[in-house]
Amino acid sequence: MNDSVKTYGVNKLLMLSTLVLMCLGCVVVYTASTTHALKLGLTPEHYLKAHCWKVVVALAAMFVASKVDYAVWKKGARVIFIIGCVLTLAAIVAGGDVKGASRWIWGIQPSEILKLGLITMVATKLSEAGTEIRTLKCSVVQPGVPFAISALLLALQPNFSMLILFAGITFVVLLVAGARLKYLMPVLGGGALLGVIVLLIKSHTSKRIAAFFDPNANQISAMQGERALEALGNGGVFGTGIGMGMQKLGYLPEAHKDVVYAVIGEEMGFVGTFLILALFGCLFYQGFEIARHSSTRFGKYMAVALTTSLFLNFLVHVCVCTGLFPTTGQPLPFLSFGGTNLIFSGLFVGILLNISKSGTGKKIVEPYMSGCESSAARTFSGFDFVRTEE
Repeated sequence: MNDSVKTYGVNKLLMLSTLVLMCLGCVVVYTASTTHALKLGLTPEHYLKAHCWKVVVALAAMFVASKVDYAVWKKGARVIFIIGCVLTLAAIVAGGDVKGASRWIWGIQPSEILKLGLITMVATKLSEAGTEIRTLKCSVVQPGVPFAISALLLALQPNFSMLILFAGITFVVLLVAGARLKYLMPVLGGGALLGVIVLLIKSHTSKRIAAFFDPNANQISAMQGERALEALGNGGVFGTGIGMGMQKLGYLPEAHKDVVYAVIGEEMGFVGTFLILALFGCLFYQGFEIARHSSTRFGKYMAVALTTSLFLNFLVHVCVCTGLFPTTGQPLPFLSFGGTNLIFSGLFVGILLNISKSGTGKKIVEPYMSGCESSAARTFSGFDFVRTEE
């Protein structure tokens, strides 16, 4: 690779859209959490202050990650994955039980660390496959091992919404990398069938699924989704005004966490929700553009995986609020109150910003690969996977 190539700065549109979302998140968390805080005997600003501290940490993570060459994530992939597995297992064994699941330990959600570990492991395995990417071993088995381990741990918590998110990330990266559909589809079909069986066996998830199809027969499980739709309907075009929403006054459970998009819809209306969609649309587009222009396959796969992770978080949250998915506890990146997801979302954007610099990733050496991508991969991404070593 020519060392005289000009180095460009970070992707400014990605950074700007993220910063605007973080600022809006502070406003939304404050207006959505005030009533809940007062009911608990706390000050109205309690959740806002806690959220602002986490925003500071997320900004710091984003800044540091944008400065550190993304090659470091390839070197540390195995360590990150092992740490994520150990902490997730610790949460299962000794963590607190919240709504029938053990997802937290020491104030953190280790599945977010596990997600980063999975992303780095899969990107590493695929980038090192070279011309063997079209074989079953390199395109499915090797990257499938860390996913299978992650899936088992998430099923034991249980955290099925995160498991589905992991599966989506892995599938998209495999597809973009050029894995053959004849290998992917049987695995995807078998995994989906097994997932449906497990979901129906677990009582709390089966109730949510039943409530999705028949709200009248499962009113308790359906309540959050129905109230979210009511909030969106109340907002109209311009909303009721910031701080003037009614559903957050005890009617909408977890208003500042799991259904914050509904609060935005009620208080800021269609205009507010459209602004949020536009900002996320800009973020996702820039993320995939960064992947398309990355000088290494590892950078491409990392950027695709990180962007897909943020997109799926966004998609699930919005679809739950609009009644398109059964109720589940996925936060809206940068806007929901929370700690681990917010910090790791900032970290993900920081890594993307670093990949967007043309001078990074020079230390990554990958096998030569030419003409091995599948037609499905080309159609899906439009990426050029050919990299000539100089």
